[in-house]
Amino acid sequence: MLVPLVVLASVVGCATAVAAVPAKKPAGTKLTKLPERLKTPTGNFITLYAVKANGAAESFDVSICTSAHTPVGTEAIPSFFSLLLSNGTHLPNFTVSPLSPPLRVTPLGPKQCVRGWITFTVPQGAHAVELFYTYGSPIKWKVG
Repeated sequence: MLVPLVVLASVVGCATAVAAVPAKKPAGTKLTKLPERLKTPTGNFITLYAVKANGAAESFDVSICTSAHTPVGTEAIPSFFSLLLSNGTHLPNFTVSPLSPPLRVTPLGPKQCVRGWITFTVPQGAHAVELFYTYGSPIKWKVG
């Protein structure tokens, strides 16, 4: 049985230098200060390092790291991420990111990490508001 992976903050052997792109900020909204590491309901960690907006696409540099107690069969699964848009639409993640390296389904053992980009196609006139990790109880980052 495969167990979905949840992210950890430090990534071993992975260096991606990308500056966070300021997102469009609605009045009164406090944006997440990057990098931001959050703990998943299963005790692993996910870190959002950068946000990159490019016309019809918004991309997110994330790492997923496991704890010492991660069960056998744990995986990083990019499709567990979704995006809330300014128009109220909730987008699932079905696109392999064109940015390198893309986050892919990756088996992870205890104390292991994987890092990569996830990308969403955003309709004209909308922008990202929150990035969600939706396995178990959702965790989220305010990005716009």
